[in-house]
Amino acid sequence: MNDLSKNKKWQVTIRWIGTLLSLALLIYLFFTTGIDEIVAALKKLSLSKIILVILLIFISRIATFFRWHMLLQIETIKVNWKDSLRLTFAGLFAANFLPTTIGGDVVRLAGAMRVGISGTLAAASLMTDRLVGMAGMALALPFGLPALFKFVDNRTLDKGRRVMVMLAFGKKLSYKLSSAIKKVIENFSYWLKHPKYLLLALLFTFVHMAAIFLIIKVIISDLGEYMSFWQIAGIWSLTYFITLIPVSINGLGLQEVTITNLFSILGGLSNSTSITIAIVIRALWVIGSLPGAFFISGILSGEKSLPVTEVSKDSKQ
Repeated sequence: MNDLSKNKKWQVTIRWIGTLLSLALLIYLFFTTGIDEIVAALKKLSLSKIILVILLIFISRIATFFRWHMLLQIETIKVNWKDSLRLTFAGLFAANFLPTTIGGDVVRLAGAMRVGISGTLAAASLMTDRLVGMAGMALALPFGLPALFKFVDNRTLDKGRRVMVMLAFGKKLSYKLSSAIKKVIENFSYWLKHPKYLLLALLFTFVHMAAIFLIIKVIISDLGEYMSFWQIAGIWSLTYFITLIPVSINGLGLQEVTITNLFSILGGLSNSTSITIAIVIRALWVIGSLPGAFFISGILSGEKSLPVTEVSKDSKQ
């Protein structure tokens, strides 16, 4: 077994261990909060609000489809919207139901190449799709920092130690940011020549984000508690970046534990409300990906679709 295979096997092992530990911690939170209290909170959700959040999750999913579709519309490449729509939902379905074997991006990449999109463009568009999503969340991150700083300030660290921690964190963060910026520039080379499509992709990621924030807002309000839209945006962005840490499969368990802790500690919500948010969000991820079940078998079996077409520059309006 070569070093690459060993490294991959070790990464999978870490993710399994991280998933199991996160799920164990989530079960502990369930029991410490009280199953009856959590069930009572779930029962408070009205049917009209449940229908509303399901509608919002599909708005979010359609926005992510448009985001990727915009990134595929460069120069003379014309990608059929039906193809990018079914590939988006197939990827979402794979991410939720096939997390240990086939990732969502792998399904999208394979499907994109089968409909005639070049492997280079497909891979670059998927990387850029991720980066645009991260950029949108990074713009929401400052709204969560006041609550985070207040939490840190209330800890027992003295001022000198807090400064040292912040400096160490800042140094590490600046290194990460410089590496990320370099990667962004490398992967945005296709779209920097066509900034219109990049800006449209960012616009659709804002639509996706707004739908998620409104879902959480609706749940919190229906459970009789309050958080402002922007506070939700900031705390969710913190949750998003924490769940990017590759220590669990598809963020399973890690996302729920992070939501429960951040929304209760930083947002001031009760544990039962925070856990309810985590449960509903996970259920909505699954519901929002269900249309992909109609497409994934055809993509994995190699079923062909409409090919991409070349559009001459003179024919563009």
